[in-house]
Amino acid sequence: RIRRSNMQGTSNIAARLNDWESDEQQNLSVEPGSEDNRSEIRMVSREPLFVQITQSSEKNLIGKTMACQAVDTSAHGIKFLAEDSIPVGSLIDLWVDDLSRPGKYLLSADVCWSRKAGKDSRVTGVRLQEGLATDIQRWEGVH
Repeated sequence: RIRRSNMQGTSNIAARLNDWESDEQQNLSVEPGSEDNRSEIRMVSREPLFVQITQSSEKNLIGKTMACQAVDTSAHGIKFLAEDSIPVGSLIDLWVDDLSRPGKYLLSADVCWSRKAGKDSRVTGVRLQEGLATDIQRWEGVH
């Protein structure tokens, strides 16, 4: 579960998203990645979310929580902007706000890829996992 006491503020994320979007519009360092191979329709998204690393090859990252912002979402994946890198293969819990309706989603995912985005941030792609203690069924129902 995500511990709110460890959450960082979201103030820098909005600025980083603007920087990243500006780079994207100017075609700066936009490299094709594995996210381009996603088989589902992606919806542009700006939902704030919190990520907590639950398993990682870098043991010092386990339990780390950070404020992030979604870039796009699908029924089985999320691409989000983060201030720090999360190693590929890590397992994370996500607490996603739903801006289109009241509510939040607790989801689990594995990190599929991560790359530099803008000056000081990373864009990360995750594959959502099934889980009894998650809101995956409700998430899939609206995505």
